[in-house]
Amino acid sequence: MKINDLAVRSLKIVLAASLVSSYGSALTIDEYIQLAKQKNPLLKSYEMSVEASKIKADSSEIDLSPVLSAGYQSSTDQSRPSMMGTKRESQVYNLGVAKKFTTGTLLKVQAQSGQFDNSNVSLQGFDHYNTGALSVSVQQSLWKDFFGEGTKVKIDRQRKTAQLEQFSNELQARAVLFDIESNYLDYALAFEDYKLKKANLDRAQKIDKWTSNRVDNGISDRADLMNSKALLALREAQLISAEEELKTQESKLRDNLKINDEEKTPEIQADLTSERPYLSVLKKTKNVQKIESYLSALESEVKSLVASETEDSLKPDLNVFGSYALTSYNRDYAQAMQDVTKTDFPQSSVGVNFTWMFETTAKQSVRTASLKEAQASQFKAEKKKIDGQTAWNELVRKHDVLKKSVATLDKAAQFQRERAKAEQDKLSKGRTVTANVVLAETDAAEAEVTLLRTKSQLRKLEASSLLFMEVQE
Repeated sequence: MKINDLAVRSLKIVLAASLVSSYGSALTIDEYIQLAKQKNPLLKSYEMSVEASKIKADSSEIDLSPVLSAGYQSSTDQSRPSMMGTKRESQVYNLGVAKKFTTGTLLKVQAQSGQFDNSNVSLQGFDHYNTGALSVSVQQSLWKDFFGEGTKVKIDRQRKTAQLEQFSNELQARAVLFDIESNYLDYALAFEDYKLKKANLDRAQKIDKWTSNRVDNGISDRADLMNSKALLALREAQLISAEEELKTQESKLRDNLKINDEEKTPEIQADLTSERPYLSVLKKTKNVQKIESYLSALESEVKSLVASETEDSLKPDLNVFGSYALTSYNRDYAQAMQDVTKTDFPQSSVGVNFTWMFETTAKQSVRTASLKEAQASQFKAEKKKIDGQTAWNELVRKHDVLKKSVATLDKAAQFQRERAKAEQDKLSKGRTVTANVVLAETDAAEAEVTLLRTKSQLRKLEASSLLFMEVQE
């Protein structure tokens, strides 16, 4: 690892540790998400998989990369006596470069040299000699991979497969982020609900104490006292329930931040009134789909390319080829290498190769199966696309409805608070009964809780737009 990379990594660890240990200020939702990203190993794995998939897309043309080949062969042949002697020794060197093009053309350039020593030769001058050759060969596909069609399909299939892996990991990473953000909102709701229930209990205790004094003084009857005590018991039960929910959500939040048992849970700066940015950004774009729908479309394209690739692989193989070589021959090795570029002794050849697999049930089954899979995937993608567009429209509609609901519930909660306050004032002046105060208190508390829950639902709905994306047609 480089020193700079190590320094950056150490700095991130120090910053994360300082956040967890000190929490000098309350965490906003964005600070919490960034910290959770650093702490969540599953999210890290998905992010690394996304990067790996992007790199795979760049490697789709690996088959078109130039290939360097080099070889050396030493041999001794004493099998049977021949005109070349009873013992034949040779050393052969070769060096070449081959390159395949998108047109299906294979080009190869090769240089070769050989040293030959023969014992007891019958022909004079063949006891020792050296050869050299410099050749160029070309091969062109004419049926299977017709002028590179199959090669292009393979490259497209590898690219689409890499994109499919990339967006699949991206979807899983966003799903984790949505869960992390939802937990923050649930904890914020539970915390606000707990404070609200505690305040409700405090008010119920004051009403109970005030009513008890009135009963002792003979101003109120026992029915009012039982009514206030019932309200107090109800508020105590609600506080217990709210406290349990707060502990549950706190445990999830601590898990997301990987906080040790000895460390304190950080305070959060939750603002349920602030809109999350994802949805508003997507609304400004034209073509929005669920990532799941886009994945289905990519899968359909991959299956279609696989079918085309399969069909091409089953075609007859017809190739034309040609080669041209310059050769040299001399008893002196250096002179043989020097003469290799001379055109005095050329070699040339042209030819054609044809292979064909007989039509069998197995061959037909392979072709038919790939076509059926491609068609099935296409039908699935079309349905997913419609469902994705419907889901987006429904998300936008629900968001508009919830925004209006929040505004309405905010007014209702304010009216209920004013009503409860007015009833308490009337009760202190002896102008109403305790039952009216209890009813006003209950309605006000329920209105506050409903408003909090609706705000949380609105923020969660905005966060769920993480599972959507703009698609370029």
